[in-house]
Amino acid sequence: MYLRRGGFNNLGPALAASVMLVGCGSDETPGAARGAAKPAIAPRRTQPGDLVSPNMVSAVSSAHSGPASVQLKFELRERPDVARPLDIDVVILPAASGLDRLYGRVEVADGLQLAEGAQIAPTDRPVEGTPIRHSIKILPTRDGIFTVNAVVSVDAAGQSSSQTFSIPVIVGSGSPAPVKPSSATTATKPAAAAR
Repeated sequence: MYLRRGGFNNLGPALAASVMLVGCGSDETPGAARGAAKPAIAPRRTQPGDLVSPNMVSAVSSAHSGPASVQLKFELRERPDVARPLDIDVVILPAASGLDRLYGRVEVADGLQLAEGAQIAPTDRPVEGTPIRHSIKILPTRDGIFTVNAVVSVDAAGQSSSQTFSIPVIVGSGSPAPVKPSSATTATKPAAAAR
């Protein structure tokens, strides 16, 4: 049948097409096996104590002469709102070796009440780069932009130094309560309206 000249020329493409059709002839639709397999979800592992959450941001440091001996990072656990307690996670990172002791205190601005975490417990011989964790709980009393200050003190080589870190907290809309009309506004009202 294929004895004529050129009769085998079309056999190659026909054979290739047959092999591809046979390979696709399973009961699954193409791509179903890939789509049906769900990726394995690794169990959530807790972070080792020496790691800092990637969600933490650096607190603003006050002016400090010489190299900084500590860094402070923080994370608000939820959005601040009036009359709802707010937890703040803090990590203090010693940035120098040879520190003898690290300790501190927390202060809040007017508009916030400090419920927990007023004292940062002393740590003897803190290791450079190893996080020291602290928790603060505050209660916002009104809308506005406030600060929580952490004053961190270190003792090293017989000398003490302190550094203040500011944590901004925006409560509600960030705007204080609406301002009442001033006396200048009421003075411009027509006399008839005042009667």
